Amino acid sequence: MLQLKPKLNDLMRCNVGDGKTASFWYDWWTDLGLLISVFGARGPGIYKSRYILLSPRLQPMPPSDSRGKDVFLWRNGDWADWSFSKKFSSKATWNLLRQRSPVVPWCNLVWFKEAVPRFSFVSWMTVLARLPTRDRLISWGMTVPAACTLCSSGLESHAHLFFNCTFSSAVWSHFAGWMFSTPPVSPDSVITIIDRPYIASCPGAATVIKLLAQVIVYCLWCERNHRIFRQVSSTEAAIISRVGRLMGDCLLSLPPPREGSASYLLLFLSSRSLFPP
Repeated sequence: MLQLKPKLNDLMRCNVGDGKTASFWYDWWTDLGLLISVFGARGPGIYKSRYILLSPRLQPMPPSDSRGKDVFLWRNGDWADWSFSKKFSSKATWNLLRQRSPVVPWCNLVWFKEAVPRFSFVSWMTVLARLPTRDRLISWGMTVPAACTLCSSGLESHAHLFFNCTFSSAVWSHFAGWMFSTPPVSPDSVITIIDRPYIASCPGAATVIKLLAQVIVYCLWCERNHRIFRQVSSTEAAIISRVGRLMGDCLLSLPPPREGSASYLLLFLSSRSLFPP
């Protein structure tokens, strides 16, 4: 359904008090809406029909000091809900202004409360296959080597670089058995892991898996860029160590998923014994 872009005045209303700050023509203070939109720039003028339309709206709400100050209200519902509040909500306003699209199955894999923005961004671009991998650079007409930067074999694509490359598989395999029995082969397979019953029944397990997947993808992308732009390479063991450090730093700062439950960090460290292969 086509949604028209709202104007600022569609999001605000004014409860008239003393009338010192409200605009007669340009604020929405009657059920007619903005009077400038109803009557035009010339106002009601001498047209009797227009005066009859406006007069009943003026009588119940004359400005008065006894009514207090004018109060401006912000719309806080959707377009079908005409509710207004004294408090401004950036979330409600954004939901009114943005163009909505269908929910994608990977949204919770990329965007979640405990996520780190830089990890989420790289994961988002990976899911959309929008990172400048060598296969994409070649498709744009650039002359670059086609081989994967990490393993020097196979065409460097998103699927190969992050999941099918021997270097990447070694990193994933180190953590296999902690959260999953075999390394995932795509973002969709990570979603499948999260949806398993024993993961859903363990508080915080899905969050740890999602964060681990994002950290691995982020570290692999950084390693790829370091090799190209800095001519510096790290071993698989070094990347595994970096993933572990980043996971520790991230999880240590998070409160337990539920009151009385194990912390995210303890869950990550003990997950080999918690989750079946």
